[in-house]
Amino acid sequence: MRILIVRLGSLGDIVHTVPAQQYLAKRYPESEIHWLVEPPYDQLLNHVPNIEKIWKADTQRWRKHLTSLSAPRSLVRELRAQRFDLAIDFQGLVKSALLSRLSGAQRVAGYKRKWLREPLAAWFYTEPTQIEGGQRHHIEYLLDLADPPRFRGQVSADMPLAIPAEVSRYIEEHLERLHVKDPILLNPGAGWDTKKWPAERFAQLGQMVQERLGIPVIITYGPAEQDLVDLIQERTFPDPLKACPTDLLQLAALCRKSRLMVAGDTGPLHLAVALGLPTVALLGPALPWRTGPFSQSDVIIQHERPCPNPYKRSCREHFCMDIPVEQVFTGITQRLGL
Repeated sequence: MRILIVRLGSLGDIVHTVPAQQYLAKRYPESEIHWLVEPPYDQLLNHVPNIEKIWKADTQRWRKHLTSLSAPRSLVRELRAQRFDLAIDFQGLVKSALLSRLSGAQRVAGYKRKWLREPLAAWFYTEPTQIEGGQRHHIEYLLDLADPPRFRGQVSADMPLAIPAEVSRYIEEHLERLHVKDPILLNPGAGWDTKKWPAERFAQLGQMVQERLGIPVIITYGPAEQDLVDLIQERTFPDPLKACPTDLLQLAALCRKSRLMVAGDTGPLHLAVALGLPTVALLGPALPWRTGPFSQSDVIIQHERPCPNPYKRSCREHFCMDIPVEQVFTGITQRLGL
């Protein structure tokens, strides 16, 4: 049996889909599981067990070069040659549903219209799947799609990840150069502006942690977030907080060398949770039962007023990330048992 998982992005969603992939591998031990994903997330999935092959769909590049269809045509042709028995669209967008159908799989499964962010995606499924509702975590809903209408097994957010030795060594050497051991990670970036905690508050928090607790702090960031880090370091001059740029695998290795992460509802937060790193989550426009840390030991901090527009990229009433620095600091001491 050949199964194609279609989950193109983003980082947090991919991390949340891995438990469903691992369950499918356990349920169908003789199967071949393939995964269709957008770059750069293939870098991470290449080191997750029980995936036969990673296929890349560079949809952003396709949109930039609409006059050339050679790349998507070639991908579809190669996917069809695999003769998949089942494709499961864990994303629920029109683009992911279309790719699932174009894969040539005999059966194409996805959520029914009411559960989809883009209801038109249901047109491409041969098996629109009904699942049970309720206030459950995103990971559980993804497992439901792998075993509908409701997954009854033991749910875990853990992601098995075999980090290459050279990646771990790179992080160890970087921390040595910074003279840092067992740091607290501050991740100020986020895909949406509504999920960002102000940079100046990250700066205040980092200084507070180092001065009051004597624990080193590292700012983690990706390629497009240098300006954000510069702002934090300017606010902490003349002793700027130290920073560590990483790709996805390097971030995973850094998580395994750290004691805690503070972040919003972002991919790095979900990766940290999946790798067992304690976290303090700043959840403004996110529902804690849906996308908060899966571990009950982790600390969730929200504004005292409920967010009126959860999961919106823009909001006129954006007060929900107005969280005091002292409250986050207290969350850190609580999670570390200090």
